[in-house]
Amino acid sequence: MQKYVLTHLPMAIGYGLLVFIVKGLFPIEGLVHYLNWIGWIIGVVVGVLVLFIDRVVYTYSYPGTQIAQQFTWYWKQKQYFTALTLLYERRLEAERLTFRSSLFMAVWVPLAFFATTSTPQLFGKGVVMGVMLHILYDSWRLQKNEPRRLHLRLFWLIKREVTEQERLVFLWVITGIFAVLSLWIS
Repeated sequence: MQKYVLTHLPMAIGYGLLVFIVKGLFPIEGLVHYLNWIGWIIGVVVGVLVLFIDRVVYTYSYPGTQIAQQFTWYWKQKQYFTALTLLYERRLEAERLTFRSSLFMAVWVPLAFFATTSTPQLFGKGVVMGVMLHILYDSWRLQKNEPRRLHLRLFWLIKREVTEQERLVFLWVITGIFAVLSLWIS
């Protein structure tokens, strides 16, 4: 679990600071402006880390699996850190994660558009963008190292065979939308 936090936290903080530097460096409103951007960075961190809940949801979706039974046992024993560490250490066993599927990514686009255009508060925007940052980070890492595993993770809900080229186009489109929305944040 510590490794999970230590590998994803710098990515979240780096992204949050990058958008802050690009978009928020020149304040108009003074201190309130900077506090709102601190909320942005905290929101990105929360969004990146909250995606771990997907692994907990997996244990309830597939209660018959060994990992789900072990997780439940640790949780009932109130060994919460051990239960979460188990999910991290055995993360390769959970491929059908709802929030890391292509359908969720497609649903995220209007959600992110709504979040970035409907509120002036940056915390909520940061959470929404942090979730996709985490998904894209994992997806591009898997595309480079284990493309077949990425294919299974993204398209397990799709009933037809998706080609490698379609998978790459999908990733680039979502990444492009993410980049545009990141620049839109203010």
